[in-house]
Amino acid sequence: MKSQITIPREVQENLQYIELFTKKKIRNLLVGNYTSVLVGHGYDFVDHKKYQAGDDIRKIDWNAMARTGYPLIKNTHEERDVDVFIAADLSRSMSFATGELSKKELLLYITATLAYSALSDHIRIGFIGFTDQVEMEIEARKGKAHLWMMLNELWDFQPRHAKTNFLPALERLRQRLKRMSIIFLISDFFFDQNIFEEIVFKHIISRHDLIPILLNDPIEAIMPEGRGYLRLWDLESGKKRNIRLNSKNRLLYLQFLRDRHRELISRFYQYSLDFQEIQTDQSFYELIMTLFLMRKRP
Repeated sequence: MKSQITIPREVQENLQYIELFTKKKIRNLLVGNYTSVLVGHGYDFVDHKKYQAGDDIRKIDWNAMARTGYPLIKNTHEERDVDVFIAADLSRSMSFATGELSKKELLLYITATLAYSALSDHIRIGFIGFTDQVEMEIEARKGKAHLWMMLNELWDFQPRHAKTNFLPALERLRQRLKRMSIIFLISDFFFDQNIFEEIVFKHIISRHDLIPILLNDPIEAIMPEGRGYLRLWDLESGKKRNIRLNSKNRLLYLQFLRDRHRELISRFYQYSLDFQEIQTDQSFYELIMTLFLMRKRP
């Protein structure tokens, strides 16, 4: 396996640091079995709710009913064996970089952090990479050799298509995931379609634990000071555009970004999705580990 690794030595060293970091983090925390954020028929009690017509009468808490005088249903978290899947945006916009890391390199390190976390807890991990269609699929498995194969394929990957469409990847996950899984959806979330109203999106979030990870490059949030024209190149469409640098256009650009961000975050909250925003110049280890470990129960 080592002879087949094409990842540069410097990047390999960073990945080995991530391995040590995740092992130490998990070893130092008292964590138990995975507990789904979905409420189900498990045995880990959460709270009560009033009985309504159509509820499962087997879940009535008769002791609580004796105390209150009306029937109450036990809400519990389901405790199951799960798989972890990373669904990663590999479109051309992910090659954007203005600092030390491109979005794709950050994606590699985040994938490694999640994969080593799963490996340390003996959880299978799989991968789906997509542009406007699914271009890369790796079956969920355990083991360090599997992990390095996945990271190496991700490093070597070159997209055949430029644009972004989440729906084919979500549909593929809907078809292949037969049991509840944790899905980390990693992207810069620059897309045209409204995925949040699609049936396949609602199917995924009703049956799986979907966690969006939003990647940002800090330069995207500003328009340079000065005068003249700024020439922009859309990595996905290939279109080029000249924008005049003035105070009016700066304000319009800033407002556009704020509106886009507000809409996206409001959608995450609407569907009660845990999410994390990561900047390409930001330390991410603790943030990503927290996302993984919060799905554990003591």
